[in-house]
Amino acid sequence: MIAVSGASGRLGRLALTAALGLADRSEVVALTRDPAAAAADRTWPQVLTRAADFTDPATLEPALAGVRRMLLISTARSPERFRLHEAAIGAAVAAGVEHVVYTSVVRAAEPGNPVPEARDHGRTERLLAGSGLGHTVLRFNVWPQMLLLSGLARLAVATGELPSSAAGGRVGYITREDTAWAAARVLTGAAASTADGRDRAGGSGAGRGGAGPVLGVTGPGLTDAEVAAALTEATGRPVRHRQVADAEVAGALTALGVPGPIAQAWGENDPFRRQGWFDVADDGTTGRLLGRRPVPLAGFFAAHRSELLPG
Repeated sequence: MIAVSGASGRLGRLALTAALGLADRSEVVALTRDPAAAAADRTWPQVLTRAADFTDPATLEPALAGVRRMLLISTARSPERFRLHEAAIGAAVAAGVEHVVYTSVVRAAEPGNPVPEARDHGRTERLLAGSGLGHTVLRFNVWPQMLLLSGLARLAVATGELPSSAAGGRVGYITREDTAWAAARVLTGAAASTADGRDRAGGSGAGRGGAGPVLGVTGPGLTDAEVAAALTEATGRPVRHRQVADAEVAGALTALGVPGPIAQAWGENDPFRRQGWFDVADDGTTGRLLGRRPVPLAGFFAAHRSELLPG
């Protein structure tokens, strides 16, 4: 059997749906903290659903009984995140899982990576490498959904301005749907991952000696000026990038209408974008995992045009 953890979450639900379309339904297990709540959702698929709560390790080994391959979707950033991943990996070892597919972020284990989001992922990758488990690490770049959820894309269209201090720093935006599809294809074997243990598109990986392939899942690198151009193309409203100093980013974003905590968090990443930590070249791995080209940013914005325009 194959299992999808966090199956009721946004990424998990997409990956579960994709896996059900790629594998025999009887071979798929959905893992979630609250199976009863999932079952009460009228859109929840007819699939074997088991309780698996990373905060309650006693639930994990039984949930993985009979599972051969598991998609381990990383939990939300928190002080406890690595401990939760550690519990899930320990349970996979104890349950005899043969292969884990883990969702990480670009350049997670690269020495000197200053991006706060990458730290727990790097530790988890190293833990997997020493676990004895067969595994594949998928390093995702930034989801453009974050531009929508933050309100930044809509406000940039409304005001005609996208302020940042990222300068020419590039980000390989890749949609959440594409990352879920790639993960499901690797999980089900529809997309064979490389076998040499090298990170083919995301910086040096966790090394060899039990390590599985570390694969970057990324789109073409775009500067903020190119993001503004994609917003213009999708909406017909002129948007330009305005370069500001690092210390001015949060204020510029809140002036647009972005909530303060989100503006602060978004601005903290601008120096890392400018330094190139999200600029990961795709050598064809992403298309091979997807079985097609990834959705371009302008295409994503066009599909969400109604969310970008007022009224």
